Amino acid sequence: MQMMLRKSIFIIFLFVTVSGASQKIPDSLLSKSYEELRNSYWEVYPDSLKGSEYVKTYLFKAKKDHDTIKIARGYQWFKFISSKYDDLDYYSIYNDSIISITKNIKNHNVYPAIAYHYKGIFLYNKGDLEEALNNFLIAKNHVEKNNNTPLFFSVKQAIAALKSKIGLEEEALKIYQEQLKEIRNFKSSDIDKVNQIDYLDDYIITLSNISLTYIRLKKIDLADIYIKKGINESLKFNDSIHNDSIYYYGFVSASAYNEYFKGNYKAAIDSLDKAFPHETDQNSRINHYLYKGRIAKDLNNTEEAILNFEKLDSIYEIHQDPVLELPEVYQTFIDYYKEKGDIENQLKYIDKFITVDSVLDANFNYLSTNITKEYDIPLLVSEKENLISQLEKEKNQSNTGLGILAGVSLLLGGFLFYYYKKQRFYKKRFEEILNTEPTKVSFLRRQESKKVHDLSKDVVEKITKGLKEFEREKDFLDHSTTLNSLSKKLDTNSNYLSKVINSYEQKNFSNYLNDLRVEYAIEQLKTNKQFRLYSVKGMAKEVGFNSPESFSKAFHKRTGIYPSYFLKQLEKISSP
Repeated sequence: MQMMLRKSIFIIFLFVTVSGASQKIPDSLLSKSYEELRNSYWEVYPDSLKGSEYVKTYLFKAKKDHDTIKIARGYQWFKFISSKYDDLDYYSIYNDSIISITKNIKNHNVYPAIAYHYKGIFLYNKGDLEEALNNFLIAKNHVEKNNNTPLFFSVKQAIAALKSKIGLEEEALKIYQEQLKEIRNFKSSDIDKVNQIDYLDDYIITLSNISLTYIRLKKIDLADIYIKKGINESLKFNDSIHNDSIYYYGFVSASAYNEYFKGNYKAAIDSLDKAFPHETDQNSRINHYLYKGRIAKDLNNTEEAILNFEKLDSIYEIHQDPVLELPEVYQTFIDYYKEKGDIENQLKYIDKFITVDSVLDANFNYLSTNITKEYDIPLLVSEKENLISQLEKEKNQSNTGLGILAGVSLLLGGFLFYYYKKQRFYKKRFEEILNTEPTKVSFLRRQESKKVHDLSKDVVEKITKGLKEFEREKDFLDHSTTLNSLSKKLDTNSNYLSKVINSYEQKNFSNYLNDLRVEYAIEQLKTNKQFRLYSVKGMAKEVGFNSPESFSKAFHKRTGIYPSYFLKQLEKISSP
């Protein structure tokens, strides 16, 4: 209701501002052409006071001439002024106005595509990743039809950001590197002042994205290269075009993150504190408190770590935009209050952990599936069509051209065949697992010991008896279990224990342990509805794995399918 009220007030304000503009706009501005007003606007950008006078005049003339495209352009310039001051509500309203008046326009190379793209950015910053993707894909469809290469560049950057948001860093990096190559193909001297702003914006933002991606991939030396380059370029950019230094301090923050992973905590803290007053967006603040908390935790300053993580959590509570590091933060709270014996706060942060983990998992499943289906595969098909067209032009269906064409078609056909064959295999394996009765695994099935080379019968019996007890008590769910710790518990040595497991199970200790955990997870998924509420990460932790990746890998090795697929199929057959 509050948002609707604000919208109403704003629309009235906009109507009065534009419709009554003729009384306030001097003749010297009204006599200017659209092109002159456009150039004047960009000459004073980002001065909102001077710029708004040119936009008001532009909009007044456009409304008088009933020119929809120019009206949309005027709204867009107003939006730029609003966004300059982080006025996101007004930013969104301008954007929705542009979509409303241009959505039915056909074959225009800018509208409505650019409005859907900016709406996607707005939703991304608000944390609504599903709707952000939907708007980016709408924008993509428009720009592909109308060959707007610069805007498609921006859409690809947005898709890469979404991939990074759900942890697909290598895929995101590939897009960023392709974009950097495209940008470097331009010569800044050949670009006019208006487009030069966008060119430098794109260049610096891409450098930033690459450096941050390398940091998340723990490739700190490569990150250093792009951070230094970004600092130099951002200082040039600020001096020549902007009167602020937002890009510069973004790279200062990035250098802090990188110094943290080098173990240079003092340098990291200095850079974090230097950048903090200049970065007011929620993601920068979250990262500030995240790394301050991590440093304190590494230095065993637990209370200081908790203080920083509490500030981080308070930002998340306001914006509700979960980041991949939140489970790490909540686990710190859980461990902290567990040590203090504070059950109430333990439960509070366990609930938060489970909730945010489920949201992150849902985002991953939705985005990874739909980006692949709606972006990656169409891009592959488009690439195939471009190759076919190129071959037809160059070779005029020569034997060589036909061979390559057949090869490309065969490759794509093979990919699609493999994809559908894999889906059929997954479904078959799921049904087999689902219809198999739970069985006792490993040593619980053994009735008597058998001879093991170099070991006495008594030793073998002692170890097998201990292993049966180990399985019966489900001690394998303890993530700290190792060959050495278990051998000590069974009062034997690791060499003997390893020999018995290898002889009976025909597998090493690691695979034996992983298979026990996977079998337990399968049984829980089939029989325990509460267990199905966990994300893959939550399941991994519950059954003793240290990471969701190691759980998924072990699950797939044991069953031939991934736990996310198994869970998804269970949900399908459980839905009414």
